[in-house]
Amino acid sequence: EKPSMFALSDALVSVGTAGRGGTGSFVSTNGLIVTNWHVAYDAVRRASIDATADNNDGDEHSVDYVRDGFVARSLSEEIKGPNYECWITVECMDVSERVLEAVQDENLDPLERSNAIRDIRQEISQEAQEQQATYFTESSSTSSEGGIRCDVVEMIPDKSYVLFTYRRLRDVRIVYVPPKSLGNFGGDTDNFEWPRHTADFTLLRAYVPPAHGKGSSEGYHPDNVPYDSSKSFIKVRKPSPETDICENDMVFLLGFPGSTMRYAPSSRLVYADNVAVPHMVRDFTKKLTLIAKHEGHSGRAALKLGSTKKGLSNELKRSKGKLVMMRKLKLIAERQVEEVELVKEHNEVQDILTRLEEIYGIFARDHALSSTLNSLQGIYGGSALLATGHHIHNYVAEEGSKPDTQRETAYRKRNLPFLVQRMTKRLRDVHPPHEADLVQDCSNLFAQLCESETYQEDEVFEKCRKAMQETILVDEETAKNAVIGKEEQGGCASSKLLSMSRDETIDLLKDIFTDDNPANEKKSWLEDPFVKVAAALFELYKRDRDASKSLMSERDALFAKLLEYQQQSSHDDVSYPDCNGSLRISAGHVEGYTASDAVFHKPTTTLGGLLDKATESRLMLANNDAAESSEFECPERLYKMLEDDKSGEGVQTVPVCLLYSTDTVGGNSGSPVMNKRGELVAINFDRQRQGLMNEFKWSRKYSRSIGVDVRYILWLIGEYDGASHLVDELIAE
Repeated sequence: EKPSMFALSDALVSVGTAGRGGTGSFVSTNGLIVTNWHVAYDAVRRASIDATADNNDGDEHSVDYVRDGFVARSLSEEIKGPNYECWITVECMDVSERVLEAVQDENLDPLERSNAIRDIRQEISQEAQEQQATYFTESSSTSSEGGIRCDVVEMIPDKSYVLFTYRRLRDVRIVYVPPKSLGNFGGDTDNFEWPRHTADFTLLRAYVPPAHGKGSSEGYHPDNVPYDSSKSFIKVRKPSPETDICENDMVFLLGFPGSTMRYAPSSRLVYADNVAVPHMVRDFTKKLTLIAKHEGHSGRAALKLGSTKKGLSNELKRSKGKLVMMRKLKLIAERQVEEVELVKEHNEVQDILTRLEEIYGIFARDHALSSTLNSLQGIYGGSALLATGHHIHNYVAEEGSKPDTQRETAYRKRNLPFLVQRMTKRLRDVHPPHEADLVQDCSNLFAQLCESETYQEDEVFEKCRKAMQETILVDEETAKNAVIGKEEQGGCASSKLLSMSRDETIDLLKDIFTDDNPANEKKSWLEDPFVKVAAALFELYKRDRDASKSLMSERDALFAKLLEYQQQSSHDDVSYPDCNGSLRISAGHVEGYTASDAVFHKPTTTLGGLLDKATESRLMLANNDAAESSEFECPERLYKMLEDDKSGEGVQTVPVCLLYSTDTVGGNSGSPVMNKRGELVAINFDRQRQGLMNEFKWSRKYSRSIGVDVRYILWLIGEYDGASHLVDELIAE
């Protein structure tokens, strides 16, 4: 029997493509959701592309909701958010005992152990999903509210596992979007910095089929109606001096933070500092250079590349800042001192630490190969064609013929729709000249690997090297022509995948990633040039994948033992697991911090500060010194309103952003920040530079999070854009 009471967490949703991206929350009785501008960015971007295509307009008349913003004046004007879903956490259950029972056999080697844990997690998830789906289908009160998703999440490796059940609302529409000049004011320059003046928020609305009538829980349908959130929404109070949030007030937030490494051994931090993060900085810098080369081709090109650019830019600055702060705060040395003390208390810890150091040494040794294979699989904003070719080969030639219970996680029947959705989105966003450069770069990366003496005596590598000579990556020119060359040059006509980037009515992937179609039809895809690359690499890829899984399985078992010793020696009464995308809560205070010598940052900003930045930007432009100045250009209408406030005591005093000492990481974007009464006071969207260390360590001294003040949200929607109906809905008693 399901619980009848509702909790504050029922108002929280995980929102984004396939329900993953950031946090949102219901803020009215009628399914209205507030999240970040950057969380909703991809939906707004795709809606712009779709609107332009529907209108058959040329680029000069293109629709661009990212650039211009959007205001729905009524429910009928709200527009479809392509591929967006919101997931509501229904319940969670500890299933650690059942998971760990599957690996009790001490004769299992690390790879067998890894696969056994993979299989039992999927088995439990599948069973629970079928049971939950039956319940919700039979329940008259919830049968129209969409699908169900169950996932077993690892809380602590080799120790704790929790089954989460989510309700999926798959018709999400766009209600209000500030223009980029406000929603992304300050751009990359202000990212991870304070003070901030960014309107990083968006309003969405969840829709479901009506209780009695037509509609669909599978996605957008014109007959769907707003989701009834009357029993589970966060109240927005009308601003007043008596109740407004102030410095030193307590606040708390809920969200779905991504990953942390609070208990990681020093060897893992050394690997991140010396190998993994520096590689990401180089890789992301190169990819952003390629985007800059092509995004100016047209407005459509800029929109297609926009999501990848925004993600890479954010990760690049985060990675650079993390390197600086890790070294500045001497985090590795601090962790090493802690380990020395732990060994003094528990001699057995030394063997654990030594083996962990060996494991990360192997990861470092093999990083050149692993990172090149990752690039040839198109990850981290790489080639969409190579990524899709990799998955087609894996499914058609390898995984599809296996029993479902033995497949790799991504290729299980319950997960295939999400894989298709991700790959379809990537193919739709291909801009051929940019894609050609990515594929060409992969040819160069593999050539560099072949020149290394490390693999001269490696039989598996040599076999793959010879096979690659028969693929489009044989040289840079052939690689580029495979995307934009003429057919006789091995060009676009030789791969059907490119058609999905040119004609968005074409959908090829659903018929491939299914067990229903004849095998012969799917095997014809093995002749695709991008699938052939995956086939040539497969033996090398499989060896690297299985070796990594084996090492990580051993690492996790060692880490579980290390964590037990850490907990025994800890002076804290309570320990908590690292973040993993599941629901978490954090509390803190509205408070500033000492940024550097003689510099103290207060915890609130106003529109007066935005005016200062915008004015400096204009003066720089007037002097032809426009470096990054456009990031601080605000709409002319707002600028004039602020200038007309001659006393500085009117509109310039509107609060814009808040700073507070909660514990947040990536995934907390969009988290509702609430006061002691559980009322919304801000929407979390960032951390300042020192807060980049939160992945490894939180400190009240320097960890600060940043949110958009709800007073700015209400002012922009109501006073500035005249959408009083939305303000009325938000503050309705």
